[in-house]
Amino acid sequence: MGSDILKEAKRLYDTGNVQQALRYYASSLWRGEEQSPELLPEWLGDPHLAEKAGEQEVCTFIAYLLLVIDRYEEPLREQLWALCHKVLNSMPQGEARQDTTDRYVVECNLYRHEKNPEKALEIIMKGLSQGATTSRYTFAGLTCLELEKEEEAEQYIAMGYQANPADASAYNDMGDHFTARRRWEKAGECYYKVLEAGDGNDCSWAEPSWLFCRFMESGDPFELDRLVLCAAANTSNDRAQWLCRMAALERKTPNVDYLEFSVESIINAVRSIRQNGNMSGVFRCGTSCQESASSINAVRLALEQIYGKEASFVLSSAKAQIPSLDETLDQEGLVLWRYRDINTPVPAVDKPSEYVSDLVRELAETEFYLPAWYEAAGGYAARLSPEQCGDLYGVMVYPPKQNNTGIYAEDWLFKVQFAAVCILARISLHELDKICKGQLDWPIIPAFTLAAWLASRDASCLSWAENLLSMVQSRISTENYCFFAYAYACAAGLLPGREAEYYTDMWRWRQRLKEG
Repeated sequence: MGSDILKEAKRLYDTGNVQQALRYYASSLWRGEEQSPELLPEWLGDPHLAEKAGEQEVCTFIAYLLLVIDRYEEPLREQLWALCHKVLNSMPQGEARQDTTDRYVVECNLYRHEKNPEKALEIIMKGLSQGATTSRYTFAGLTCLELEKEEEAEQYIAMGYQANPADASAYNDMGDHFTARRRWEKAGECYYKVLEAGDGNDCSWAEPSWLFCRFMESGDPFELDRLVLCAAANTSNDRAQWLCRMAALERKTPNVDYLEFSVESIINAVRSIRQNGNMSGVFRCGTSCQESASSINAVRLALEQIYGKEASFVLSSAKAQIPSLDETLDQEGLVLWRYRDINTPVPAVDKPSEYVSDLVRELAETEFYLPAWYEAAGGYAARLSPEQCGDLYGVMVYPPKQNNTGIYAEDWLFKVQFAAVCILARISLHELDKICKGQLDWPIIPAFTLAAWLASRDASCLSWAENLLSMVQSRISTENYCFFAYAYACAAGLLPGREAEYYTDMWRWRQRLKEG
């Protein structure tokens, strides 16, 4: 026997003070005062546990343990979950209770911890059929949320709240659900329900969450100020401090302060391959609309990175994009690809020299921050002869190999293209016009982002950047390509001299695109 806590818990249990033993040991584990789960298999395996402690006390014990068992390694975790099931199945029914010690709520939560929400919902619905309680309504709602049954979840949580208006804590959980999906208005409504109920402990979570949602929905700096004041008023409120950090991150402008990589459907599919460990070496993907040439190229590069060799990649798109991705705005527009068909772009540029590839790689491997990159790009541009400048286009199709493989290939391609565009811009800003007039493809994003950023720093660039962004906006599909539209919304928000309403509209557009 190890610690004094273990010795005392065992003494209480062995001397017949079983209820006290369960409470003492479970609370010690939950608070982290005791680390060893040594007594759990023995006690949960006791066939007379319910007789010794009573149904309610055993349910309370298991309810505490569910918050502890998740910390353990998988074999022990599964053993303890199985023992909890065995105990619950062997116990008499017991009375319905309004809190989380209710038998059906405990069993529902047990299945939720096991990542089996379907079975959890079945159990809690069985409990509701035998009698409605606040806790049963609440956990029916929370389980429905896990199953993405949002309408049913709202109904059950509302019924639980009506049964006990003093407890609105479940609305915090529902608010978190909508926050994770960037649905700020719905999330804010949930958090405000908690504030209306006025429970101090729950409000410490709800108040900063509500203010954060108001800021994210409106982009109004006043709401951010309120969030900061809320955090400053209670420096021990971890939720408020974390949301302040999140708000600071959200205020950064993607593709200026950090790179926002592609979210096109086939890029997301290849990311799923990484996550799920599909190693078949054959990748088939069907899409509703044509994908950009760089995204197709990026998937090929990513599959080679994943499998260590060239993989089979078959793409099937239902229709061509409108406007056409292979067309340029005029003869001056950049052409990187020839299209055999809508799913098979082939390079229209030559492979770059090793010298130019190395220069671009050197910049691309540094930490991204557009002001720093643009400054450094001047030095790289000075090292290129006029004859070598054309190789910067080749780099956008044939990216150099990384010196290390710390970046996914699909993200590396975009980073390389951004570096190449920065160097081209230091050679001549007219290169940005040529790119934006060219085929609709990834390089357009760094080109118009850089133009807008330059306008924010130099008033003489404003008219040029406005015209360029207006031209780009007319070319981006309104039916598809949220990746391009989102990048445009970020860049357009950089243009100086607009009314406050303009920047709010850009913020809201950016948020809607990210939510959708």
